[in-house]
Amino acid sequence: MIGLVSDLWRFPVKSLGGERLRRGFVGPFGVLGDRRHAVVDGKGHGLSARRFSALLGFSARYLDADAADRLEITTPGGAVVPPEDHAIAEELWSILDGPASIVRTPASVHDIAPIHIVTSSSLNELGRLVEDPEIDRRRFRPNLVVEPEVAEPFIESSWVGTRMQLGDEGPVLDVISPTERCAVTTFDPDTLERRPEVHGTIARERDNFFGVYAVVIKPGWVSVGDSLADVGTAAGAVAPGRFD
Repeated sequence: MIGLVSDLWRFPVKSLGGERLRRGFVGPFGVLGDRRHAVVDGKGHGLSARRFSALLGFSARYLDADAADRLEITTPGGAVVPPEDHAIAEELWSILDGPASIVRTPASVHDIAPIHIVTSSSLNELGRLVEDPEIDRRRFRPNLVVEPEVAEPFIESSWVGTRMQLGDEGPVLDVISPTERCAVTTFDPDTLERRPEVHGTIARERDNFFGVYAVVIKPGWVSVGDSLADVGTAAGAVAPGRFD
């Protein structure tokens, strides 16, 4: 065993805040329902928090958590409504200065791979470096936060090329690449206040990499508290990429 799953996250709408889970099904497209929706402009072009950081002020969750069904959006103005509600369009217009909506996509919208992993030891070390011991893990939008058995900062970088088993009979993942970070990490998930030193520190200390990507080899259920074990060599690797 190399660690335990301490947090499990899903982001139903790309670039919006997400939901913390106790358990979730992991399939070929990642955690069921993760990034299954996107914000698009009036021409149908996808919009990202990398360009429109105010999107981070919205959050999304599924009322039927296990089935990833019945999407609900909480807006910065405090409305809690389904995605087709006019309140969504109004608040999106106010921040984007144009028409926009939330749509369900044909497949989950991931930049590089469907699973993103960071470790608690890496979060703790980054918090020390930026003098913020309680640095919010939501800045990095991971699906899995792992508490490693060996509390070595950035140990997940050594997992690239490794095949991992979650739980006794849970999903099998191939860790394929480190995650390149972007300016989304600078924004506080609640206040949207910017701290450029978060991204700057990652760039300076870690060549702009923080966390790793994985692809799903075998589907299954994962729960907080499940073990993570090294079970062999991954099938392949890809170039590093960003995640939001």
